[in-house]
Amino acid sequence: MHSENTLCPPILGTTNELTCVDGVWRQASQASGIDYSDGQNEESILYETLAQAKNLAWNSPEFAGPYCSWAQEYHLSPLRANLLRGLRLPEAGCVLEVGAGCGAVTRFLGDQGFRVDAVEGSVKRANLARARCTGLDNVSIISADFHGLQYPKESYDLVLFIGVLEYAQRFAPDGLSSREAVIRMLTRAMQALSADGKIIIAIENRLGAKYLSGWPEDHLGTSWSGVAGYPAGSAAEAGIRTFDKSEWEGIFRELQLKHRSFYLLPDYKLPKAFIREGGDDAPGANAIYGRYVSVNRTPAPLPSGPARFQQNALYRAGLLSSCADSFGIVVARSDEELEGLMPHDWIIFGAGADSMEKDLCIKSGANAPTAFTSPNPNDRSITLPQGEPLFQHWLKRAASGTSQEEFSKLLAGHLRRAVQAGLRVPGWGLMASETGELMSEIFPWPSECDLPVATDNRLWAASVLDGFFEFAKTDLESVVDLESWEGLGVLKQQVLERLRDPSVDSASGERNCFATIYWASGEAFSEEQKSAHPSSCQGREVLTFSLPKSVRADMRLRFDPSDHDVGAKAATVKLESMLLFETQVSSGVDLVPIFKSAGVDACNQLEIKPAEDGVILIIQGNDPWVVIDLAQLGLPSHLSLERVEAHLDWGSQD
Repeated sequence: MHSENTLCPPILGTTNELTCVDGVWRQASQASGIDYSDGQNEESILYETLAQAKNLAWNSPEFAGPYCSWAQEYHLSPLRANLLRGLRLPEAGCVLEVGAGCGAVTRFLGDQGFRVDAVEGSVKRANLARARCTGLDNVSIISADFHGLQYPKESYDLVLFIGVLEYAQRFAPDGLSSREAVIRMLTRAMQALSADGKIIIAIENRLGAKYLSGWPEDHLGTSWSGVAGYPAGSAAEAGIRTFDKSEWEGIFRELQLKHRSFYLLPDYKLPKAFIREGGDDAPGANAIYGRYVSVNRTPAPLPSGPARFQQNALYRAGLLSSCADSFGIVVARSDEELEGLMPHDWIIFGAGADSMEKDLCIKSGANAPTAFTSPNPNDRSITLPQGEPLFQHWLKRAASGTSQEEFSKLLAGHLRRAVQAGLRVPGWGLMASETGELMSEIFPWPSECDLPVATDNRLWAASVLDGFFEFAKTDLESVVDLESWEGLGVLKQQVLERLRDPSVDSASGERNCFATIYWASGEAFSEEQKSAHPSSCQGREVLTFSLPKSVRADMRLRFDPSDHDVGAKAATVKLESMLLFETQVSSGVDLVPIFKSAGVDACNQLEIKPAEDGVILIIQGNDPWVVIDLAQLGLPSHLSLERVEAHLDWGSQD
């Protein structure tokens, strides 16, 4: 029957004869001939879920899981929209979405106010997309074959190919290669774009890190098919093909188009993080790609091999742009049209449907993250530790060759130090410095802000170990001989037993303490505004404290030289210099003269004595600190500060 729901006739209706049947527009002259399906049972469950939902919005909590199957998760999850949330899209423009599937991304576009023509070849999926977009009069669902439609010239601001172009040959006219079919589809899309319009592509990478580790190809379920170039046989006959970075660059050169890439982790299907092209060098990016590692999207078993270890090594070597598991690509006619499209180096998306306010980002060129959804451009920056996830550090240590005894000592030392420092947080929040010491700052993952943490030290440590083994199990099975290690269960018990042994204080057996810089615009200092650095409390050392851009020259700084309990005998350290650096200035302002002239605001458990080449700090407890008002330096109040370098000599007694 014909529906009365024709409030939003598609833009495609200007060049095609379309009729509306049950809310879905179809060509009057022909059926699409495409019957792509997840199976009748899956589609029935999706229909029932959508029919019963009270809230159909893209971020509806009703669609946040848990899910009974991969198909339900893919078609319902609010994470699907994260693919587009990192892009600065035109407001309320016109969008042509090719291969809309069951409407997850379509719903997001409609909720954002876009005028959407969503083309889907499968009638069943088109009906599901219509159900998902119920109530949106700005969305038209068209059930048709892309190749059977005529596209109005210069009518759309965006054309989307999300998980579509890998099937280009499969549904193209006979005789075209995969590359030729992709070029044909892109050419037609460009003709439909407005003068400053853009194409957005999301697709797997033929040479993604997981495929280079022998993991099964997402569409074919066989290892090495894509890496081998899809040779003649089942892969070629399926008409499915993905492309690598250089192949895409060749396609865009042939079409005389410009492009920018972005990388969705773990992949474009359910993105939990976004890194723009060039953003992998931004502060914190290594923690993001270190955590959101490859995911197997097939039922095929995984081959043995240290895939996560290899992936992290590739990305640390600067190969994210070549070896990301999937690509996001924005295409336009000129470079100017691509400027400003990706204003963030990276974004971490909260895990839940209601967690948007917790999303975290670093704006391009910044050195500290802020809330992604905050409308305030002056929103307070969040301190970011300059290290790597402790789980990645543990995996690297295991892979580099170590005994079970040494490894259990390492893990127990880090966990003990975390308990002593009050860092009883979910395991992914723990960070290691370049020297392998536990850092006193945690990584502010938005998905773990409100997670309950075990109140018992042993239960907490066990949960951290379980998280590490879940993350690294297949890698550990490849890089160490677990039989000689007596298995992960024995290793876990050994670590927990070591935690009861007070004779082991750290992974190295040496003193392990932290020096810290706090900053504040008023009287009170807080744990949220600090930069900490591991200190050996021995010999000469230079400690560099990175500061977010929000730290200005009119603030107050507090320096805590140590958090180590000195016991009955005071500890002594010479502060030879404390250099304060402005942003992008190579020379620093020395704060030691302020110490010498008694210009400090306040101090605690600390005696300060001038010396010829610095000041002597006599530490008299486990909470020594000194406060300096930077205003007395006479620097412009709006000046942004980048870092503090403290030059310490723990061997000096004079």
